Amino acid sequence: MMDAGQEPGKGAELTELVHAAYAAGVTQAVLIPAAAVEVDERVRLKCQVPLCANYGRHLLCPPNLPPVAAVREIAGRYRDAILLAVRTPLTGNDADERRAALEAALRLHRAVNAVERAALPHFPLAAGFIGGACRLCEECVGPGGTCRHPFEARPSMEGMGMDVVSICRRAGVPLKFPAKDEVTWVGLVLVT
Repeated sequence: MMDAGQEPGKGAELTELVHAAYAAGVTQAVLIPAAAVEVDERVRLKCQVPLCANYGRHLLCPPNLPPVAAVREIAGRYRDAILLAVRTPLTGNDADERRAALEAALRLHRAVNAVERAALPHFPLAAGFIGGACRLCEECVGPGGTCRHPFEARPSMEGMGMDVVSICRRAGVPLKFPAKDEVTWVGLVLVT
């Protein structure tokens, strides 16, 4: 979906970013208008009700993130975004599924980083967001600590208040809750 107000010549560069996402191992990459990125305080509320185990413990989880109103305003200044999805099958074996889910989450994280990095020459304000809490370290250093991966770590879409379910529905990216046959990890890169 190309925005009608797109700068001349930027369409090819956006398409290149979608190709970069697939090269980084995503299952699906969809170019969407940034206006489809719904930011809602109720999403952030789900970090507290019920209380997420990562709340207040991770550097890139609430309450260590910008207020939702600020995220909404910032997202509103972008025109385009790339929605990324990584799917992994559920096998019925809990240990295998946990390992596969972690690998898929890390693949998504690397893909978000790769797309953001590829975007920077043309879109220097590109910003990437992962699905779920950062998993680059087995245990986060937590508030007051210094991130071990400051150039790779990214906050989650949910932690920023982005309504993942609504965004995916608008983009035609299927999500199923509860997951039955596969788990889908979703990330986003705001690019223009």
